[in-house]
This record gives sequence, C-alpha cells and structure tokens, in this order.
Amino acid sequence: MEKGWLSKRVILLILIIVVGIIVLILQKYHVWDLISIEYLRRFTDKIRNLGLLGIILYIIIFSFGTMLFLPSLPFILFGGITYGTFAGIIYSSIADLLSASMAFIAARYIIRKRIERMLRKNKTFHDINKGVKEDGWRILIVTRMVPVIPRWLQNYAYGLTVISFKTYALVSLLCIVPVTAVWIIAVNTVGRGEEDARKTMIYLGIAAVLIVVISYIPKYIYKKKLMSKK
Repeated sequence: MEKGWLSKRVILLILIIVVGIIVLILQKYHVWDLISIEYLRRFTDKIRNLGLLGIILYIIIFSFGTMLFLPSLPFILFGGITYGTFAGIIYSSIADLLSASMAFIAARYIIRKRIERMLRKNKTFHDINKGVKEDGWRILIVTRMVPVIPRWLQNYAYGLTVISFKTYALVSLLCIVPVTAVWIIAVNTVGRGEEDARKTMIYLGIAAVLIVVISYIPKYIYKKKLMSKK
C-alpha cells in the first residue's frame, strides 16, 4: 500500500516537472505569440491567399488528421475562421465526410483485422455494433449528433458493422453538416462580436436553435421507433 502511494507521488512529481519545463520553454522562445489572435489571423490570411491549393491542403490535412485519431473540432473551427461561415461549412463538411468514408473503407476492406484487434475490448465499439444490429442507421444519427464518442472511433467502428457504405455516408453527411454549421457560426460570431452587436445576437440565436434541434433529433427518432413497435 505504502509502495503504491509512493509510486503515485513520484509520477505526480515527474508530471509537475515536465509541465514546468514545457511552460519555461514556451515562455523563453515566445511560443505564446504563435497562439495569439493576431498571429492566427495572419496565418489564416496566408492559407486563404493560396486559393484552391489552400482549400485542397486544408481538406487533405483535416481528413488524414482525423483518420490518425486527432479530434475534428479544431479543424472545423480553423476552416470557419479561414474561409468564413458559408464556405467554411462546405469545406469542413467535405473534409469530415471524406475522413469518415476513408476510415470506414479502411476498416472494412484494408486493415480490418488490425482494427478488430484494436477495438476487440472496446465497450463503445460493442455498443455501436449492437446498436446497428438492433436499430440500423438510427444509432448512427445518435452517435453523430451527440458528440460524446470520439469521431475517429465511430468512423473505424462502423466499418466493422453490417451497415452499408451508402447508408453510412449519406446519414453521416446529413449529421455532419448541421453540427459543423453550429460550431462555425458560433466561432465566427464570437470573432466579430465587437463589430456588429445586432448580427452577433442573430447568429448566436441561430446557433442556439440548431443546438436545440440537433439535441432533440435522436430522442425523436427513438420515440418514433418505440411508437411503431406498439
């Protein structure tokens, strides 16, 4: 008992030292400047000025980044900040769907055995697999609309289920677009909040309505399913 307690203290001490070293390095080399709003604006301007090449690079980096287990939200927000609300939603949705499709195809046809080994003991995967068998495409809407399960896990997991690629891609797209729209509308509204208070309130209102609607979609689907069984 005492030995285990001491090992935890050692781990905690090491973590504190590592964090302290990282903070000192960031401060010494002025890395904080790289995450300032001003730097972000200059960087997004450079990407936007690349034109079509910048869009293609953004979609490729987004797609492969999320395939390699990175969260999709930072890429979505970056797309919204760089390309604006309307274009940002389009490019982010394309990239997100492309990533989801590639992960699905890879899990089903290319690296199936490896993904099966990786997810064999994963409770979330077994819940998804069971949900697809019982509820079909409905479980896909639930997992897409309620962002609790990591996107990369969903993308690979569905490739191991019986759901068809056509259904998976179509339902994913229908779920990706509104969720992406909410995040991009929100980030762009906050970004220009000082410029036009009236527009800010309108956009925030739209984002709030979308969030409420999205949160009720899974409940509505399951309620309808339960009523059809009676």
